[in-house]
Amino acid sequence: MDNPEVFSSRIGIIGGGASGAVLAACLLRRVGPDTEIVLIEKRKEIGRGLAFSTWDPNHLLNVRSGNMSAYADQPDHFYEWLRIHGPRHGIGCPTRFCFVPRGVYGEYLGGLLQDVPNSRQLRIIQDECVKVDSAANGVSLALVSGDNLLVDYCVLATGNELRPPLLTERGENPWAAGVLDGIENDATVLMIGTGLTMVDAVLSLYRRGHRGQIIAVSRRGLLSQTHQMVKARKLDRADIPFGAPISTLTHWVRRMARAATSEGEDWRSTIDSLRPYTQELWKRMTLDQRSRFLRHARPWWNVCRHRMAPQIADLIRNLIAEGRLRIVAAHIVDANREGAKITATLFLRGEHKTETITVASILECTGLPDDPRYSANPAIASLYAGGLIRSGPLGIGLDLDDHCAVIDAEGTVAARLFAIGPLTRGVFWESIALPDIRNQCASLAALLAGRLSTAGQELPLAK
Repeated sequence: MDNPEVFSSRIGIIGGGASGAVLAACLLRRVGPDTEIVLIEKRKEIGRGLAFSTWDPNHLLNVRSGNMSAYADQPDHFYEWLRIHGPRHGIGCPTRFCFVPRGVYGEYLGGLLQDVPNSRQLRIIQDECVKVDSAANGVSLALVSGDNLLVDYCVLATGNELRPPLLTERGENPWAAGVLDGIENDATVLMIGTGLTMVDAVLSLYRRGHRGQIIAVSRRGLLSQTHQMVKARKLDRADIPFGAPISTLTHWVRRMARAATSEGEDWRSTIDSLRPYTQELWKRMTLDQRSRFLRHARPWWNVCRHRMAPQIADLIRNLIAEGRLRIVAAHIVDANREGAKITATLFLRGEHKTETITVASILECTGLPDDPRYSANPAIASLYAGGLIRSGPLGIGLDLDDHCAVIDAEGTVAARLFAIGPLTRGVFWESIALPDIRNQCASLAALLAGRLSTAGQELPLAK
């Protein structure tokens, strides 16, 4: 693979979705003129990924626009971009508390790499990395085209993936291409999961003119809460019970929320006040405490932390009131397909009885997969096969050190291989929202730029 420009060092990024685009932009602001940034993405457009590839106008950001800047040191970067480019999309955003279509945000991310002044140092390769391996003087990347690339450092930014089906041939992923096309407008649809993925799927069917009933089930039947314009309370770090048992932490958060309410504030201000400390809270937990959180508190945290835009919440409430959407606390005990129909048996939580329903389709809206061992990404599979990575604590994401360097099967911290974004959830927990990803990217860009500045004495450079 020839490059007319000669660089003394090179950083490879596998994945050009949100995480990869933001990291590339941060690196280009940090590294010296002799470093090339190579971004490998099989899609034609950079910055899209799974979350931002949708152009459904009802698929909105679930973070206010004022907190979606790609740069940690420029908090208004996206808001100012939106004020300029929003009108051509029919978007007016008079305040920072507005929620815009995710497709528009994907356009913003793609534009990051067009606006950088040192774009000569960026090479975007539309291809797929199928194998990652260590080399004597760097990291070797094999592409599906047959090309090979040697980089000094490699960053895995593979983003969100489709979850493998729970019900094999009976259930389908709502994000899979063409899945919604085959659903008749008057069909009854069963959705597994009542979180934000379910909300997206419901809104997509609604926009297509679907009139049949949608039944959404989860074990607790919880629906994501709604964003409101609140100011985060100031939380003193000394008051946080780091390392306390999950029951103690839960009671502490509830007590703070009740106190906020009694003072005329909103419970959301309590959740938002935890944002700067969430990663440390997670890291200070023992594995047993994390396991208890996942079993008992995770659903409640998700619906309070990951909230719906107000206009989307209004649409969902209207569909519920009209009987077109039914939220059920239950789990599926059986599902059998007979021709075009599926008969599903639900065990209703708290009622100790079953209910049998007949539906035309089952959509599995269970969110992100936890364990990358089951990833369909060939680069990730090759790293597992070579023992260069291992799954993170409790099988969530990859195992990493505090600087996002991966840890191999023998427990050794890699010198040249890193991961960012959703792959880091097991270690950092809060690492899938853009506000967390941009901080991660800024820190890693500073680390790699610093290493490259002294690499001439310490590490052999890629040719």
